[in-house]
Amino acid sequence: MTYYEVLLLVHVLGVAVWLGVGVALLVIGNRFRTGGDNAGLKSLFDQTEWLTQRIFIPVSLLVLVAGILLVIEGPWSFGDLWVVLGLAGFAATFLTGILVLKPRSEAIAADLQRGGMTDDVARDIGSMFTRMRIDYTVIGLVVADMVLKPTGDDVGTLALMAVVLVAVVVLVLRSERSAPAAA
Repeated sequence: MTYYEVLLLVHVLGVAVWLGVGVALLVIGNRFRTGGDNAGLKSLFDQTEWLTQRIFIPVSLLVLVAGILLVIEGPWSFGDLWVVLGLAGFAATFLTGILVLKPRSEAIAADLQRGGMTDDVARDIGSMFTRMRIDYTVIGLVVADMVLKPTGDDVGTLALMAVVLVAVVVLVLRSERSAPAAA
């Protein structure tokens, strides 16, 4: 096994863990939210905070480092469009985590400390899990980008990836707008 193959294995396994655990959280969160299981939603929120520190942050950094080393070690360039898109996708999820999810999570945790699990807090937790769908769509698109390695000539592939992202954003925002009316 070569150094490159070890890096590729680490990279792919890291992505599998990152994406797999995240999608599982989204599915379970949706199940608790639609079933009105506030206790389950609170427990999942608590577990997500724990997983963020022990799984998501370390694994995402491992994926980034292994990916950078793969570009350096392999026949790739940091100027390749698919590498640029992959790094941009990573940056987007990193910034979403720091600038959106972390502050929202901290506000929910403060609300839980103040008043316990109320219907409003449950709605906020459910909303956070719904918004995380956008982040995991970006991660899924980065995986597609890594596999397909599009160039500027692959207009159809790039357009399809953009359409998927826009569609998910629209669906999430639409569901967020209709959620208060449904509640």
